Amino acid sequence: MSLFFWLKQIQVKHIIFQMRKTAGALSIILTVSLFFAFSPKVLEAQSYQTFSSERDRILEQTRWMIGPFRIFPRINVKNIGYDGNVYYGREGDEPVTDYTATISPEIKAHLLFRNSFIFTFTENPEYVYYIEQARERRWNHIFSPEFKWLVLGRFVVGGSYFYRNRRYRASSEFDVRANELRKGYTGSVFYETARETSFGFKYKRENISYEDVDYAGEEIYLSRSLSRLETTYEGEFYYKILTSSFIFFKGGTTAYEFESEEAQWRNSDSWQFYTGLKFPLLGSINGQISLGYKELTPRTDGIKGFSGLVGDSQVEYRLKRMRFRLQYKRDSQFSYWTNNIYYIYDNYVGGVSFYVTRFLRLDYDYNYGKGHYPEEETIRLPDGTLFELKRDDTYTTNTLGLAVRLVKDIGIGVNVIWWDRDSNIYYASRDRVFIGGYLTYDF
Repeated sequence: MSLFFWLKQIQVKHIIFQMRKTAGALSIILTVSLFFAFSPKVLEAQSYQTFSSERDRILEQTRWMIGPFRIFPRINVKNIGYDGNVYYGREGDEPVTDYTATISPEIKAHLLFRNSFIFTFTENPEYVYYIEQARERRWNHIFSPEFKWLVLGRFVVGGSYFYRNRRYRASSEFDVRANELRKGYTGSVFYETARETSFGFKYKRENISYEDVDYAGEEIYLSRSLSRLETTYEGEFYYKILTSSFIFFKGGTTAYEFESEEAQWRNSDSWQFYTGLKFPLLGSINGQISLGYKELTPRTDGIKGFSGLVGDSQVEYRLKRMRFRLQYKRDSQFSYWTNNIYYIYDNYVGGVSFYVTRFLRLDYDYNYGKGHYPEEETIRLPDGTLFELKRDDTYTTNTLGLAVRLVKDIGIGVNVIWWDRDSNIYYASRDRVFIGGYLTYDF
């Protein structure tokens, strides 16, 4: 037999061996995860929660106590499988493929003091593993302490510190994952009535830093283009209209100040206003509908700003054996790829889950996105011709999945994801397929 045949056999055996090792490790992870299966599902508020509703939720869901702390542990296991295009490469460039898995243990602890103080601590390390692509192996880390203090029975003073250090695709522009560090703090003062109507003010200061990317001989200087300081002042008002539903109004201003000298022309200010409905965290319908208006004004003269509709809505509705999902997001995002300060990104998601039996669920989601750039760019064709155009991208994602219940709301699933980006710039079009498994706490 040929040398090539024997080398190929060795390579296949190596991959099988690596997959068996990964499967063995994942079986241990799954066993540990089931150990935490009886911890209640930790639900996060879509926006502000009154002091009494947050305290009641913590008391109702607590099953683990260590001293005075109420502990909510969980282990998230996701993206276990085959990545058909790790770096979102073009088809003609022979995209890199690999096998991957992500494990993310999380602990959320609450300390309640009498009826007037809530302290919450969140610790969430995460490890992303790739068999061949050592560059993509990394520990991510999210850490956040926060508190709420009820004063004089009506005023709630709150504050938090957050630290998020991870490698991921921060926006639709990112083909290669990049290291992003977000850290900062928030402060708030709210007034709450007996009917849970509330209004107040928030302050947020956040440093966002990126590391430059060097892949396949190409350097992308993200730190020079995107690293910045964001300072936000915001007012919020919530009025209870049903048992656990609220109408809300939010408005505020944000200052964006970039770190590098060469990015000072990107410094901008914005004001934004949102209104909508906030649904309960539990029940047949949950989520929020939020639409608004935003105006982004660059401080440099002659640079085009943004003004128009923005949205951040996600709603889920359960009806017997069916679960329906809708999501809409629209906002301006800072761009590193072009001389545009920003681009507009619209995203629409529709999904449905069908419970074939109590233990078997089928899922399908369709995601449609549009990226539009306001300023023209100079593009060079392969023959050397130059021409001007405004970049437009269209994104489509089809996700087909199957999940099996293990115990209570714990389940395991597998899905197939087909992702595609079609651009009017010939070299920006991409596609990818991912086949993977995951552990869910929301069966």
